Order: sequence, then structure tokens, then C-alpha cells
Amino acid sequence: MAPSLRPLVRLRPPGMLLRALLLLLCSVPGVWCFSELFFIREPQDVTVTRKDPVILECQAHGEVPIKVTWLKNGAKVSENKRIQVLSNGSLYISEVEGKRGEYADEGFYQCLAMNKYGAILSQKAHLTLSSLWNLVCLYPGTITCITLLERRGAGRKGSG
Repeated sequence: MAPSLRPLVRLRPPGMLLRALLLLLCSVPGVWCFSELFFIREPQDVTVTRKDPVILECQAHGEVPIKVTWLKNGAKVSENKRIQVLSNGSLYISEVEGKRGEYADEGFYQCLAMNKYGAILSQKAHLTLSSLWNLVCLYPGTITCITLLERRGAGRKGSG
């Protein structure tokens, strides 16, 4: 029986090793580096119910200062008492709104990170609103009911 060959080094994506080396090299005093701008964390798809808080993550690395701007469906997101960009670049929505029109928070979000060397745009993250619509009783006076859950425009049934 032949011995199994196992690699001594676990292979990682080539960009990951290069970034780690660049971070190490650029942290040495006296070493001049033109800092590449890249994301450490990007926003991910999320489903929340109305009035819940949510954080869409975004952390970029590169030469400071790095300015982070958020886009929703391609348009700039305006900060207000309910929507804030955190110090690490992530977007915090204290109470997700489900209203129709300009105040609805459902949509595709991206963060745009910029420094003096350029700009990068994150992947799109879909913020989906999920809410309990109603409780329908099949036999009034009993506990046999169906809960309709709205998610991405499709009803889902469950019994309880």
C-alpha cells in the first residue's frame, strides 16, 4: 500500500499571501509603500424584519485616510438619525423601514472605499425585508392556523 501524500503547506488564494506580505512589509518603519486598497470585509446578503436594526459590514485597508461611501441601488445613501456610517466603514440602520418609495430600506447595497490612490467598489449585498403578514385560521376556534411569511415577494406557509 502506497503512503498517502499530503501537502506540507496548505494552499491559499494567491492574492491572500501577497496581501499578508504587503501588510507586513508596509508596517516596517522607513519602508516606502504604495498602498493597494482592498476590502477586508464586504457586505453580505441579509434578511431582516421591519423595525429591526442591521449592520452591513464594510472594511477597507490601504493608505489612510480612506473615505467610505454607501450606495443603495446605485444611488448615494444619505446619513440621518436612523442610518449611519460607522467608524470602521460599516453601515448601521437602527430601524429598517418597509415603507414603499424613497424611505424603503430594501435593495442592493455596495460600499465605495476611496483613498488618494484610487477607489474600489464592493460586491452587492441584498437587504431583504421579511415580515409576518397575518395569521389565517383554517378552523376558527381551534389552534390550527397558517402563518404567511413574506420573503422576496413569495409567501411561505408553516403550521402552528
